[in-house]
Amino acid sequence: MPEIQLDNDKTENGKKCCAAEGCLAEGIYPAPKSRHALRDYLWFCLEHVRAYNKSWNYYEGLQGAALEAEIRRATTWERPSWKFATGKPSEEMLKDTFNLFDFENRECGQREQTLTPEEKRAWQIMRMTPVKDLEQLKKQYKTLAKENHPDRNGGDEKAEERLKEINLAYDLICKSLNVSGNNATS
Repeated sequence: MPEIQLDNDKTENGKKCCAAEGCLAEGIYPAPKSRHALRDYLWFCLEHVRAYNKSWNYYEGLQGAALEAEIRRATTWERPSWKFATGKPSEEMLKDTFNLFDFENRECGQREQTLTPEEKRAWQIMRMTPVKDLEQLKKQYKTLAKENHPDRNGGDEKAEERLKEINLAYDLICKSLNVSGNNATS
């Protein structure tokens, strides 16, 4: 503990006085009372808080194994830690677009996990994650085709370009699904 004589909890006219004995300055600088009460403060003036901080040692009184344990605990910000990737993540925790964490089907189904950049872009254009179900793909295609059809958008050229991109993406995905063993038809 610092060598400053303390006169705790002095207040004058609703203001905290410096906790140093004999000091009448306002105590506006907090300092922790002890290692075990870090959120309980002594209030000092600037001069005395500097002296307090210079002489205060968080690890004072700890030796050997207790000191080592405290240092180890502090390296993880007083939070418990676990080995990385010690369990299977739950599906709610992350969106696994490319089935990286599909542990049951990791060996089989390598084709789905290796999408070409064109296939990835096609799935993005379709606003979908890669699926095996052709019916889902058809449903999304019909929705996007209706949204972007030039007749529905007053002949808008941008809508027509988006529809062309959607058609190309749909064809690419259908071909990709046929190659991977699914019976996809347009």
